[in-house]
Amino acid sequence: MACVPDAKDVAGIPGLGSSSALGVTGVIGHPGAVEALASSAVCLLVGTRLPVMARAGLDDVLTPSRTYSIGSAAPYLPCTHVQTEDLRESLTQLTRALTGHGRPLGVRVPDRVPHTELAPPRCADDGIRYREAMAELDRVLPDGANIVVDAGNTGAAAVHYLPVRRDGRFVVALGMGGMGYSFGAGIGMAFARPRERTVIISGDGSFYMHGLELHTAIQYRLPVTVVLFNNNAHAMCVTREQLYYRDLYSYNRFTPSRLGAGLAAMFPGLVSTDVTDIDRLPAALATAMHTDGPAVVSVECSADEIPPFVPFLTAIHAAAQECQPPCQPTEQEDTINVPASA
Repeated sequence: MACVPDAKDVAGIPGLGSSSALGVTGVIGHPGAVEALASSAVCLLVGTRLPVMARAGLDDVLTPSRTYSIGSAAPYLPCTHVQTEDLRESLTQLTRALTGHGRPLGVRVPDRVPHTELAPPRCADDGIRYREAMAELDRVLPDGANIVVDAGNTGAAAVHYLPVRRDGRFVVALGMGGMGYSFGAGIGMAFARPRERTVIISGDGSFYMHGLELHTAIQYRLPVTVVLFNNNAHAMCVTREQLYYRDLYSYNRFTPSRLGAGLAAMFPGLVSTDVTDIDRLPAALATAMHTDGPAVVSVECSADEIPPFVPFLTAIHAAAQECQPPCQPTEQEDTINVPASA
């Protein structure tokens, strides 16, 4: 079993023998999911229409003759679809039909399903790497923690690298959610699930959109930890323009900020800090997770680190095949207070 990115928390808890060991599909998906599907006789889509963000890389192996679907809406690709308005009951019936007399016994998920990850190029800039930060988050987040992931490079890294917590939710909006949605969504989740910690994972660009909704969490002392990845940029836009538009930039780098210190000054009593070194991150995260009320950890990272995002990695590979030099920030791109260019 693999899952689409916005269904990580319904596909099973990660680990050996887990139903979700293959990871996620699509533009921030795990290569092993594509390999497993290519070698399978049948693919069953459960409750997903498989939109482009979740389907990237699968079109060549999802042939109409061996792709089946069950759910309330037909997928966006040709297949045999079974309509149902009660997926729980339909899956129960399907399970019953696949068990019993004449059916194999003791069938289970293999203990060692290969778990593969995308391999972005190494970033030599200062700052904490996405993979390292998500590994530290994985170590500190307890069972039951709810995770709300925002858009951009940060969101891609969290969906690709960070496992779901047992009995917790993992929410990401790849469609109409958009930048900054995680603050309202995470605060709403904290109101609905006040016994568990809610962790909002966002970039600084998303914070500038709607991050001051944090005031509501402070007012009601909600159990919310905000982990901000601050690269002083709309970094996914920076990378996209470098890869696809070469030297035509629209000025997506920001003047430097210290979001942790700024929020601590703005809201007296708020536990909020900036972390520039990976060795300091575990203690900062532990403090933020055990604070009575909201807490913020701002993680300093690089706008030029490539996230685990298939279109970017494909473009980089194509450029390498053509022996094109890698794109570098230009003087114009770093200029401050200039009109955006088309």
